[in-house]
Amino acid sequence: MDVPELLDPDLWCPLTDRARRDALAAALLAALRDAPGVRDTRIEVGPVDRPYDYTAVVETDVGDMKTPLWSHARAQIFCDPSIHAANRRQIAPGLDLARAAERLRSRLNVRYALETRGLTLTLTPESGVERTWTAERARFRDRTAVTREDVIPKAGDVDLRDLLAHFYTGPSLRVVGEDGEAFLLPAGSEEEGRLVSLCQACHRWEDGSVAVCTACGGPVETVIAARPARR
Repeated sequence: MDVPELLDPDLWCPLTDRARRDALAAALLAALRDAPGVRDTRIEVGPVDRPYDYTAVVETDVGDMKTPLWSHARAQIFCDPSIHAANRRQIAPGLDLARAAERLRSRLNVRYALETRGLTLTLTPESGVERTWTAERARFRDRTAVTREDVIPKAGDVDLRDLLAHFYTGPSLRVVGEDGEAFLLPAGSEEEGRLVSLCQACHRWEDGSVAVCTACGGPVETVIAARPARR
């Protein structure tokens, strides 16, 4: 990405909110310039109390598509001069923009097929995973059903526990295998987002799942940082 403002806190923080969103929108459009159906891009702000919960929006020939882009917490940390600039660059908006662009790209050309049983479409949400939805019309029962199936073509190449944690949508569970080995399955959400560890003692957060807070050593809770889709 050749937009230094999106990676350098010294260049990003003096910008106005409008200039920041314009820069993100332009970079997103450039990243998706060869994707089918893309007409324009824009960046939406979050609620009043979290205005920097940015959402990336792609205007396509059939309507708008959205995905979470950056969080208010990251925006505050990125412009906090008390934190070393090298650490802040690790959560730069440009890095999250690249990930958001890839998520959107994977959703811009999803093929479907009309079959005897109904309409089937297949998406690849993660490398090595195929997610299939099938919509069937039961004529005699006058009912339409939609089923979903996740398939792992090469299970040996995928960490199944991480995969389950990524796609699981229920409450947190302590899962025990037949051999007695247990592991924690964190609470999940259908919304796109990243795993974030929240410290219950000093209230700091960091990406990913960690055993204890790296700042104070306190207990942490791992959650998926995602904002519900707007209606």
